[in-house]
Amino acid sequence: MDIDAVIIEAEFQIESKWRPYGHFVNLRFIDITPNKPKLNNAIYELMKNEDLEVVDYHYTETPITKDTDIKYFDVTIN
Repeated sequence: MDIDAVIIEAEFQIESKWRPYGHFVNLRFIDITPNKPKLNNAIYELMKNEDLEVVDYHYTETPITKDTDIKYFDVTIN
């Protein structure tokens, strides 16, 4: 199994008990595929909150290659 770094762009549609209109949350971060632990954690953290309801979400993956510009991301090299 190959592990590769990808850029995830996720959009969540969220509703709250106290607001009649929904909200959208957009996240962009680097994750690893195929497991996508950061994406799965973001989904879990949003859904566990009793005050919020995740109505819908979708995401796209962009592979990171030698030509990908990642200067706007915080990257720690171990």
